[in-house]
Amino acid sequence: MFIFFSRVLKFAWQNFWRNLGLSLITILILITTLVSVDTVYLVRGITETAVRLVEERIDISLNFKTNAPEEKIAEIQKTLQAEPKVKNIIFKNKEKVLEEFKIKHKNDKEVLDALEELGSNPLGAVLVIKARNAADYEEIIKTIDLPEFNSLIEEKTFDDHGPVIKKIGIFTNRVEQGGILLGLVLTIVAFLTIFNVIRLSIIMHGEEIGIMKLVGATNWFVRLPFLVEIFFLIVVAWLINLGIVYGAVSLLDPVLVKFFEGSGFSLRGYFVQNFALFFGAELLGLIFLGFVSSSLAMRKYLKT
Repeated sequence: MFIFFSRVLKFAWQNFWRNLGLSLITILILITTLVSVDTVYLVRGITETAVRLVEERIDISLNFKTNAPEEKIAEIQKTLQAEPKVKNIIFKNKEKVLEEFKIKHKNDKEVLDALEELGSNPLGAVLVIKARNAADYEEIIKTIDLPEFNSLIEEKTFDDHGPVIKKIGIFTNRVEQGGILLGLVLTIVAFLTIFNVIRLSIIMHGEEIGIMKLVGATNWFVRLPFLVEIFFLIVVAWLINLGIVYGAVSLLDPVLVKFFEGSGFSLRGYFVQNFALFFGAELLGLIFLGFVSSSLAMRKYLKT
């Protein structure tokens, strides 16, 4: 058994060096295919985080009149809390609103002096409403738009980031569609390249294969060196791709951590967290692709 496998490995290694040009082209095509797929995957992770952060900043603020009774505001709050599309509601009384206003304008002396001259709090209570999903805000706005609410409300402010989310979604979809198309094209190219590498290798070793069969070599002994060669090319391409992607992730990570500050997002963490699921499946997919294309080439040219 040891002699059998040592000979298989020897023939596979010889095939690799005899077809060095084709082997390097195959590795390059496989790397290009993997990098295109990985780029789409990582861009999706970044855009998902961007959308989540934008959605967290969306809210509706109901600024009540200064004479609006707190018990009436509490009734409105209770009505809104019964809405399944409302995630949570934050109530700020007049004193809290005034305090936040002073903090916000602490460097604006004219505004603070004007407040002092008034001698009373000109601001009313506020309800800040958060929806479960960005798409739910339209329904919540309709719920608020009632005469009994409007008589107490001074102003409604809706910080709508919908257009931004839509643009991010369009960008993500385009990247995914382009990446999928490019990945399919490169997968077909990789399939044909592996097929031709095996075919040319078999043609170049035709005489050797004939002698091996004459002396009693089994079909599997003839096939295995070619399968081992392709497996080696796939593993080398996968490892190089891994190094390229990890290097790019390491360079981009500090920039993205700073950009998404406070979100806890890390591209390197995202990479590591999904490594087994994504890159493991990627390796298995490549091995399957190599096995199928190699088997087809050998079936056609070895006539077995």
